[in-house]
Amino acid sequence: MKLLEGVKVIDFSKWLPGQYCGMLLGDYGADVIKIEDLAGDATRRFWPEKEPGMSFWHLMLNRNKRGVALNLKAEGGRELLLKLLAEADVFLEGFRPGYLARYGLDYETVHKINPRLVYCSITGFGQKCHKPAHDLNVIGLAGLNSLDDIGRACVSEVQVSAIGSGLNALSAISMALFARGRRGEGQWLDVNLYATALSMQVTGASALWGCAETGDKPFGRIAHYYNIYRTKDGRYLTVGTIEPKFWQRFCDLIECPELEKRQYDFAHEDELLQLLEQKLAEKTQAEWLELIGGAEFCVTPVCSLEEALQSELTQQEDIVQEADCDLGRLHYLGGPVKFSDAQSAITRRAPRLGEHTQEVLRELGYSEEQLTEFRAAKAVL
Repeated sequence: MKLLEGVKVIDFSKWLPGQYCGMLLGDYGADVIKIEDLAGDATRRFWPEKEPGMSFWHLMLNRNKRGVALNLKAEGGRELLLKLLAEADVFLEGFRPGYLARYGLDYETVHKINPRLVYCSITGFGQKCHKPAHDLNVIGLAGLNSLDDIGRACVSEVQVSAIGSGLNALSAISMALFARGRRGEGQWLDVNLYATALSMQVTGASALWGCAETGDKPFGRIAHYYNIYRTKDGRYLTVGTIEPKFWQRFCDLIECPELEKRQYDFAHEDELLQLLEQKLAEKTQAEWLELIGGAEFCVTPVCSLEEALQSELTQQEDIVQEADCDLGRLHYLGGPVKFSDAQSAITRRAPRLGEHTQEVLRELGYSEEQLTEFRAAKAVL
C-alpha cells in the first residue's frame, strides 16, 4: 500500500526546502511532477555530478518525480501549468512573494480554477518580506549560529532551517489534505525558513523569558555533564549524562567518584569543565569506548558521516537504500518514518531535464500536433 497513492503534486520548487518536501511526498507514493524552466534548476549542476546536469544532489532530492520543463514567459507555458494545477491536489512552490502573481499563478487566481488545491509556498521570511535568503542567512538572523552558548559562529553541515521548512511543509500539506477531506476545499500554506528556525528554539526562548522574569542567569545547553570532549587522539565523545544515575556511571568510568555529588555544582562550572577536559584527554576515543563496552549511560562517540552510514544503528534502520538504473547503481537515504502497513519506496530516479514533458502533456489530452507547436514556440523542452 502506498500512503499517498492518488495524490498529484506539482513541485515548482528550485531549492532544498521544496525539493526535500517533494522528495518525501514521492517516497510515500504521491505522483510528483517536477516543473523546471528550460535551463533547469541550478542544483542540477551542483558538484559532484554523476553526468552533466545530473548532480548527486539532484539524484537524491528529486527521485520519485517526473520531470517537465516549461517556459512561463513563452506563449502556452502558463496555460500548460494552469492545466496541470487544475487537476492537481498539491502545488509546491518556492519563489519570492509576488513572483508567480506576475504570471497569474497566485493563490487567489489558482484557487478559482481548482478550489480543492492545497497551495504551499516556501519562502525565506514569509509573504510580507521580499528579501532573498539561504539557510546560513536565516539561522544567523534567528539566533541559531550561536548555540555553543559563548557566541561563536558556526556553520552546520545540515541546512537546519531548509530541512526543517521542508518537514513543516510536509506536515502542513498532510494536515491540509486531511482538512480538505472534511471541508471539501484546499487552502494556502505559508511556510518560511525564518519562522521555522525561530520555532525550533522553544526551549531556549522559554528559558530566556523565564530567566528575565525570575532574575536567574540563562544557563544554555552546555554544562560539564552535557558537553563534547576531545580525546587523546583528537576525536570526540559526547557526554549527555543529565540523569543522576548516568552521571554516577560516568564518574565511575573516569575514576572520579569524588565528582558524583557535584553534578549540579554550577558555582564551580569552569573548574569542572577543565577537570573533565583533562581527564578525557588521557585516553583515545577507542580506548574510552572499549571501557564503556555495552554499558548504557549516554556517553557516545562523535562519528563522521561516513562512520554513521556504516554503523550498526544505520544498518538496523534499513534507511540506506540502493537502486540500479541507466546511470548505474545509486545510493539513497530513504524515508525516516516507518508505518505498520506501508513503507516508503524509491521506484524512479530523478528525471533528466524535461524527460517526462511529452508523457505528462499527453495525459492532459494534448495532441502530437499541439506538442509540436509548444516545442516550436519554446514553451516546453
